[in-house]
Amino acid sequence: MATGSTPPLPPDPLQLKRRLVLQGGGFAVLLLAAFSGSLYWGIGVQRGNDQRTELRQLAASAAAQLPLIAHETREPAGRAKFRGAARRPAIEGLEEQRVQWFDTQGRLLSEQGTLAVPVLPLLPQSSRPWQQWPGGMSLWQPVAGMGAVRVALSDQAAKADLLRLQRGLLLGGVVTVLAALLVGRRMLEVAFAPLQQQLSALQQFTADASHELRHPLTALRTLLAAVPPELQRQPGLAWHDLDALTHHMGQLLDDLLLLARQQQQPTQLFDLLELLEDLIRCYQPQAATRAIALRLTPDPSAASLPICGQSQALLRLFTNLVVNAIRHSPVGGTVSIDVIPGARLVKVAVIDQGAGIPQAQQQQVFDRFWRGRDRGGHSGLGLGIARAIARHHGGDLRVGESRPGRCVLLVELPLAPPIS
Repeated sequence: MATGSTPPLPPDPLQLKRRLVLQGGGFAVLLLAAFSGSLYWGIGVQRGNDQRTELRQLAASAAAQLPLIAHETREPAGRAKFRGAARRPAIEGLEEQRVQWFDTQGRLLSEQGTLAVPVLPLLPQSSRPWQQWPGGMSLWQPVAGMGAVRVALSDQAAKADLLRLQRGLLLGGVVTVLAALLVGRRMLEVAFAPLQQQLSALQQFTADASHELRHPLTALRTLLAAVPPELQRQPGLAWHDLDALTHHMGQLLDDLLLLARQQQQPTQLFDLLELLEDLIRCYQPQAATRAIALRLTPDPSAASLPICGQSQALLRLFTNLVVNAIRHSPVGGTVSIDVIPGARLVKVAVIDQGAGIPQAQQQQVFDRFWRGRDRGGHSGLGLGIARAIARHHGGDLRVGESRPGRCVLLVELPLAPPIS
């Protein structure tokens, strides 16, 4: 099997620029998320450590008062005094705390503060000195020979600080990501500007060269058509080969011109089924020379399918597919065009009864200038151009199914939005 291929073309600079912008934005988001998460975790841990340090200091102060409180509560007057002061905060401005003194039996002697704390068992909690619950943290500290103290602090202030930090990090992250995207996009635009100018110049040169070459080619074909039939039949003069070569060169120039001017064509709303019906009518005589039937489903007279795009470019897309299907179909075969509308996309399946495309070549067939076993009569641009047109319209072209006797090339195109 004789095959030929060219290296795949580099990606479109415009698509590459958009991809780089998105990748840069994603990297900035990941970097900011890692930094913000680390900062938030570190400050949260530090606030917890600060609260534990404050509880230790408060417990030491309360433990120093336990002998006096134990002595006073042994007398009736002292017990009444401490019961009256039970709900007063220990220090001015620290209402969100609780200090409790216990005797050696675990009985509550006195307490100060208004913070609600969980109920403790009667026995000292030597195995669990620290206790944390939604709303605060407490420390149980035994006092040798006297009992124990329990101090508790609210964590609402720490939570409020962390919430403010979280909002600040979120706002700062959003602003930073947006700024990074804008700056990155501007830098890429400046970096890609010379490349875009070169690409535009290359497209213009290709369009101009293709257009200028068509004039002498048209003159040559006119001269060949004017050759008398008796002269064409003379042996040794390959007039038919010359005519076939000029026709092939004309198709190649049309392909190059279409690729160069694809960005300049206007978009319009049109009926896809009507376009396909005209296409089948145009190629019906060519298919009839090999007794090949062309079929379109559904019937255009009973349905319509409006899409928005470049009608001439899409006509070229389906022309390439139909010509390819006719070329590879056996004599007496059938080429079917099945149109399957969906919610957002329309699928157009061009089905022939040829030998199919081997699995290893189902991506190569879309490479420009690639040709497989059949190397005659075409440039190797047809399917590559068809895929480029489909992707330019926000769709795609791929091999849907391929086996001996059945080959399906599937085109996906976005539907036109409904008219309100």
